[in-house]
Amino acid sequence: MANKKTNFDKVNETDDMALLYMTPSEVNAKDIAVLLQASAGIKAELWEEMNVLELELSTRNSVDFEPLDIHFSSPTDAAFIKNRNIHTIFAITLSEADFTLAKPYLEQIVERFFGFICADTEDFNPVYFGSNEKN
Repeated sequence: MANKKTNFDKVNETDDMALLYMTPSEVNAKDIAVLLQASAGIKAELWEEMNVLELELSTRNSVDFEPLDIHFSSPTDAAFIKNRNIHTIFAITLSEADFTLAKPYLEQIVERFFGFICADTEDFNPVYFGSNEKN
C-alpha cells in the first residue's frame, strides 16, 4: 500500500473553455440577461454595476460573461477589432462538458446582437457562432 499513488488533484480539475463574444453592437450583461430570462434550463445572476453575468445551467455549472476592454495592445489584434467595427467584447468561461448544453443560449445571443463567439486564441479561431469576416 505504501507504493500506491493517488492524485487527488485530478478529481477536482475542470476543463474550462475560454471564449470571446465580439459584436459591433453596444451590448451589456443586462441586455444578455433580459434576452435569456425566459429561456428554460438556465438561471441568470446579474451584477449590473460590474457588467457581469453568470448563467447557471441545469448541470448547476455556470457560463460566466465578463466585459473586456476593446483596446488591444497588439497591433494585429487592434486591427482585427477595428476592421470588424467591434464595440463590445465579453470573455466567456464555461466547462467544456457544458458546451453542448450552452450552445442554444450562445446562438441566441449572436442571433440577437450579431457578431461572433470564438476561441480566446491568438487568431480568434475557431469561430463557433456567427462570423468574424469583415462585412
